[in-house]
Amino acid sequence: MELEKNGLDIFYIDESHDKNVYVVTCIAIPFLRKRDKNWHIVWGEFFKNAKSWRKRVENECKIPFHKELHGTKLAAGRGNFNRGKYPFKVPKCLSVYSDILSMVDFLEESSVMSVAVTRGKSIYGSYRLEAAMHMLFQRMRRQCQSKKVNGIVFFDQGHPEYRKMYRKAQVHLPTGSQYGGWHNGSNTRNLPLDMFTKDGNEKDSKNCLFTQLADLIAYSAFLKVKHENSALESWQEYYQAYDIYDRLNPAYVNTKAQNCWPKDGIVR
Repeated sequence: MELEKNGLDIFYIDESHDKNVYVVTCIAIPFLRKRDKNWHIVWGEFFKNAKSWRKRVENECKIPFHKELHGTKLAAGRGNFNRGKYPFKVPKCLSVYSDILSMVDFLEESSVMSVAVTRGKSIYGSYRLEAAMHMLFQRMRRQCQSKKVNGIVFFDQGHPEYRKMYRKAQVHLPTGSQYGGWHNGSNTRNLPLDMFTKDGNEKDSKNCLFTQLADLIAYSAFLKVKHENSALESWQEYYQAYDIYDRLNPAYVNTKAQNCWPKDGIVR
């Protein structure tokens, strides 16, 4: 495998789901870039900026730096985020969640993608988690191809099934055509993740700000899709929890991952 001309990205992946909707989100963080004819590891620059973002969250939202950010707990007013001792009450918890996403200022343009799959919907014979990961892998491949970069993957720890699906996708990833079929008459074509290096890696989200952000985005996307399905809890609907996702800077979401509206980086 030759290194692509524009370097290497790391994709951090996390998910959010219930019995009906499954959402997976990836964030691409540049790792290796060429500058002045030399290769530079740039990941540290993004990590430094991520720490600055998290410090701002601590100062403005009163959530201690060591406290792991977790979307489901934060949005429900659980987890004792307030000063690390008390829960945020509704609707303050949703307001803080929105503020946290609006503060994100360190991502590269079009670096965020999400996939939402509804129960019963099949993607090439796959359902729920497998279907969502299948669609996400397709778009990660397309993004790497477009940017001319290689990729490495980090999954949230505790999901061995992710690695199994990732390994399979590196060899076999059937992909449809937006034109309804390929030139040989087939409905699908095998376009594996052949620009991705190494096996799938696991990362404890407690020690990874990028994975925590992927979690926050995934759950906010989950709430938005639940709203579209008229399936939010009444208090979530009343306090407009479905708007949290849209507080993320739209420049960060990859709208090219979709062929239909709304162009918000969530493939439905």
